[in-house]
Amino acid sequence: MPVPIHVHGLDGLTLLSPTEPTFDTVATPLLGRVAELALRLKPFLVIVSNVSQQTVVSFAKKWCVTHASGQSTTFREQVSFPHVVCGDARVCRDPAGLAPGARRIEANGVAIHGWKDVDPYFDQFLPQFFDQNDRLLANATDLRIELNAAIFEDGTLIGADDESRLRETFSTAVEAKQEWYRGIIAALDAGRSVDEAFEPLERFLNEWNARLKSRKWSSDDQRDISKREAAGEARRWRGQVSDDELPRLLRESIRLEPFVIRPV
Repeated sequence: MPVPIHVHGLDGLTLLSPTEPTFDTVATPLLGRVAELALRLKPFLVIVSNVSQQTVVSFAKKWCVTHASGQSTTFREQVSFPHVVCGDARVCRDPAGLAPGARRIEANGVAIHGWKDVDPYFDQFLPQFFDQNDRLLANATDLRIELNAAIFEDGTLIGADDESRLRETFSTAVEAKQEWYRGIIAALDAGRSVDEAFEPLERFLNEWNARLKSRKWSSDDQRDISKREAAGEARRWRGQVSDDELPRLLRESIRLEPFVIRPV
């Protein structure tokens, strides 16, 4: 007997269950060339639709499997678009975030939306998740898929946001980006060259890479991940425009004022 599946969205965000008759039709264009293979990830697939009037800049998902023993296994995942807030969408795969009327397809344990166009070998590692899903559903009595929280472009946060995970993670990502850009723009305003303005960022990335190579890694380093990701995206921004254009584009595009998140 198939495992019962329950989906729960949020105000302005709906979920299309993988058991709905229309699911494959809606999912296929979102999955593109990997659709036939990726649809085998069901029931650990869901489609998120933004039916609100605002862009969603981050949301948190929960997948909860209840086993015959009464125990449960829960997976928590986040999807975030800090570039929508910071203004550096030029270097990002999802420049508009989850805009009004937009849809995204989400899978448990693997980022699947849009990756078919980024990684030519994406389909080669998908089968490992089929076995994982089969093990998770063995003797399962229920699968619950829900949106735990979401943050809109005006800073409004809806949903339970367990332990403030989404709020804290997204705030850290935005602040890390703004910190790098604030320093770069300040250096440019002080008359430094683009090379000089980016020197602290390049030094940080070089030190980070050296630490990885030397295997000097601990759980305490997790707090630096947002800083490293933000530095990498700022570096990619520089790689896409000329040094002559960069100062103007940064000053015109980047938001430096704090992004205030307000739970409702």
